[in-house]
Amino acid sequence: MIGARVFCITTTALRRSPIFFFPKIPTRPVFRLSPATRPIVAMSTTSKNQEELDSIFKQKRVVRSTVRKSLKAMDPSLRTQQDEAIQKTVLEAPWFKSCKGLCAYISCKSLNEVDTSKILSEILQHPDSNTQKKLYVPWVEDKNSNMRMLHISHMEDLVANSMNILEPAPVDAQGNDREDVLQADEPIDLFILPGLAFDRCGRRLGRGGG
Repeated sequence: MIGARVFCITTTALRRSPIFFFPKIPTRPVFRLSPATRPIVAMSTTSKNQEELDSIFKQKRVVRSTVRKSLKAMDPSLRTQQDEAIQKTVLEAPWFKSCKGLCAYISCKSLNEVDTSKILSEILQHPDSNTQKKLYVPWVEDKNSNMRMLHISHMEDLVANSMNILEPAPVDAQGNDREDVLQADEPIDLFILPGLAFDRCGRRLGRGGG
């Protein structure tokens, strides 16, 4: 993703998970490789380096705990206002209007993620239009959280998984495998990714899932 401009729409610093944008990326997205295809690299870590890493991980755990508590205590009406404001900003942005292919997450209310329902509905409301954007959304394919991004055309393509998070079924209504973004004919213009928190420089803190 070298050279891509990064857009980070925040609400209150370290209080609300914003959306992270990587528009106009001319390369394919990078996903976690399956164990069979991962390269094996021999690495050694000195005791000092390990102590530094442990300190960083500890700090991140503290920040995650603080942010989760703030999100849980957040007033629902304020959350709704911020969700709507963020989605409005995205939908009106020229880089969103001009994009042809994108990957986006499906928000999960129980995780206090920024709502993306209006964005997804806007993308999918005219599936047969010449200006239709091609949308890929996450599908977790195994217990190791290996993820693929699969193409959907309708909200009805989504089903709730074991954690009650919406994701695409791996095959469509006709029994055909859904297109994987790695096999897409055209490059992806835009990524909409979740994050637990961001600082004012746009640096992202995830949920610790790797």
